[in-house]
Amino acid sequence: TYQPRHPEPPAILGAVVQGSRCVPAWSSPLWMVGGRLPLGVILTQRARVEVPVREVLPAAFGTDVALVLSLCSHRVNSAFLFAVKSKRKRLQLGVQLIPGKVIVYVGHQRSVYFDYNVHDGRWHNLALDIRGQEVTLLTSCGKQRVRADLQHRKDKALDPGGSFLLGKLNQHSVQFEGALCQFDIYPSAKAAQNYCKYLKKQCRQADADRPQLPPLVPLLPKEPRASEMNALKQDPKFMFPR
Repeated sequence: TYQPRHPEPPAILGAVVQGSRCVPAWSSPLWMVGGRLPLGVILTQRARVEVPVREVLPAAFGTDVALVLSLCSHRVNSAFLFAVKSKRKRLQLGVQLIPGKVIVYVGHQRSVYFDYNVHDGRWHNLALDIRGQEVTLLTSCGKQRVRADLQHRKDKALDPGGSFLLGKLNQHSVQFEGALCQFDIYPSAKAAQNYCKYLKKQCRQADADRPQLPPLVPLLPKEPRASEMNALKQDPKFMFPR
């Protein structure tokens, strides 16, 4: 089994969500002592996962990070996969999954988007690399790459007094509903460039061979209703939520 060497330990977030109760746990192959991460997690609309940034990301982490993701959406909406907010509640870093697009935020209303749809009921393994003034979406184990330039400067550091939210922008916004097989944050760009080597074994398997997590919401139909798509596009918060 390939074990990549990390210049710095990755920040790996796991959460067990049961109804409205959540128990967060974070560790890494280098930090974990006697504990273990769940194989996967399903987020329902009642999930509430919010923890201090300093407990999830080491102080050395800035806004140049690589995300390694394995997920399956169960419901079409415009939720954030995660959000990092400063102590003053300003968005510093986040990823929003809207129908047909992935939006990466590096500040309040500072974003780039990619034409990529996760709301098709399938599993998606992908990586996002945020480096300097450029954001890259990597799919097909890095064989397909799309780059986007940031038009504004981003913060160099995350506020250690801020908060990390999983599956939503704030406690009043729509919740991402779906399964997360893996959600890893690394400081090195190598993790994104070779992200399939960083995926857990169960996340690399074909859909039919994956562990079948019991869905807590109805599975997404093959073709989302047009009314759902139109409602999202007419929402004034569709692109830039407050």
